[in-house]
Amino acid sequence: MIALSNHLGTISISKKYLQKLVTNITESCFGVSGLDKVEIIKNGDAVDIRLEIRISDSVNLPAISNAVMHKVSYVLTHETGIEVRSVIIYTNDILSWE
Repeated sequence: MIALSNHLGTISISKKYLQKLVTNITESCFGVSGLDKVEIIKNGDAVDIRLEIRISDSVNLPAISNAVMHKVSYVLTHETGIEVRSVIIYTNDILSWE
């Protein structure tokens, strides 16, 4: 559980929900062919996210990684109010469609 406190009280969000949300966000990004692992680590009032992804070949790896990092960070913060300290991406496989 990750707890957020504000002037209205405390809100608890399960890690399972956050993993599902991050999975949906990541898989919706262009060039991402699959997601092997999502790890969410509480770090004070923020979280660190580690992703293991598979991407399509013929795409720009730095551009895809940058897009995933920004989208995951923005949507997670906007939807839940949780600050994302870092998003670390590991590319496990590059899939060819030949």
